[in-house]
Amino acid sequence: MGKISSLLIAIATVGMILLAGCDRPPADGPKKVRWDKDFCERCRMLLSDRHYAAQILDAKGKYHLFDDPGEMLLSFAQKYNKDPKAKLYVTDSKSGKWLNARTAYYTSGHLSPMGFGYGAIEKQTSDSNDFTTLLTMLLAGESGAPTPHNHKTMSDSPKMPETDQHTHMQH
Repeated sequence: MGKISSLLIAIATVGMILLAGCDRPPADGPKKVRWDKDFCERCRMLLSDRHYAAQILDAKGKYHLFDDPGEMLLSFAQKYNKDPKAKLYVTDSKSGKWLNARTAYYTSGHLSPMGFGYGAIEKQTSDSNDFTTLLTMLLAGESGAPTPHNHKTMSDSPKMPETDQHTHMQH
């Protein structure tokens, strides 16, 4: 009876070690996102847009997922105290490829999920900002969202002649 108990304990121990190893995050790199199933840590929306997702791998090995680079950067600054050991990842706003958020560049004018308006790109352009500059801009409350002058408004549309307005109102 003692040998069987010892064998069962050994098998259970090995099984627990194997299961724990399967759930452990990789030492490096972004976590595989379960699109339309994983939630943003900050706003609790589902991660759906593969061009604006972001994540933090903190110093303790725990992942924190976000649906907008702006939310990730604000959380990094406010909640994670700008931890230099944390690894930050964003998806490229064009390709959806995961990038190191600290070495990526950011452009404004994007319709990002939470309206911060910034999208990550891999290579610097004349209108892009680096990580530190964008973080400073976000903490100052600067938005990169598209400006209203880029969109047609009702006041920009042609007005109907006075007689046509009355005709349309009667229908």
